[in-house]
Amino acid sequence: MRVLVTGSSGRIGGVLLEELNRAHEVVGYDRKSPEDLPEGVRFVQGDLLDREALGLAMEGADAVVHLGGIPYDIPPLHEVFSINVQGTYNALELAVERGVGSFLHSSSIMAYGFGQNVDPLYFPVDEEHPVRADRPYGLSKIVGEQLCRTFNERCGIRTFAFRLTNAVSKGWNDDRFPLGELKMEVAIHQYFYVLDFAAMIEKVLLADQLQHEVFLLSALDSTHVDSTEEVIARYYPDVELRYEGLQGFAPFVTMEKARRLLGFEPQYSWRNNG
Repeated sequence: MRVLVTGSSGRIGGVLLEELNRAHEVVGYDRKSPEDLPEGVRFVQGDLLDREALGLAMEGADAVVHLGGIPYDIPPLHEVFSINVQGTYNALELAVERGVGSFLHSSSIMAYGFGQNVDPLYFPVDEEHPVRADRPYGLSKIVGEQLCRTFNERCGIRTFAFRLTNAVSKGWNDDRFPLGELKMEVAIHQYFYVLDFAAMIEKVLLADQLQHEVFLLSALDSTHVDSTEEVIARYYPDVELRYEGLQGFAPFVTMEKARRLLGFEPQYSWRNNG
């Protein structure tokens, strides 16, 4: 399978290039050249707003993993929204024009608006929880998910959105845990290992029975120094609890949907993989 990865020169993209390259023909696409390109991976330099360059990079692709865009609310804020939304629209439309079968979009936990303008309504948070972000980055991710659904319904391309928590990899970011108080509340105290993301992508690519889905992605524990029960009692005392059993450092989000539809279970934790 030929897979195009946009935003391939970022830290998540670099790991995905290496992992996907084990089983697929991989093409990377980014504004900047990668520091280290895995052997056998082809790289095309270009912008998400450059439709000609993006379309050429997409030629012959069976799937697109769309990571490209501005990764946070980095000023000027109007560009965060406009580039992320237009870039996603361009990638989806060009994927349809070139007969790409599957489009995998990197959405974000920040679509919910936690730690910015709202608190969770219940724990563990799932994919059905309302997305209520009011900042440009989170809003751009909500629109990106809606674009995926629309292109699936209108054009038939398989589309998937991953609500990513905080990305870590061995030797990168995982040495700063545990965290206390309300640090990293925007990710509702959750994180994922990029190796688990790569494994989840493989599951989605093989799930021909699925046409459009939104999935959360998180490890099966939290980043917090205190137990989940203590954190909830201290900072979210009025939030409804939907846990079947709340123990230890249980995650504040649930991976039940991915478990049920994909048979996917995250394998990595900062507590034993650091």
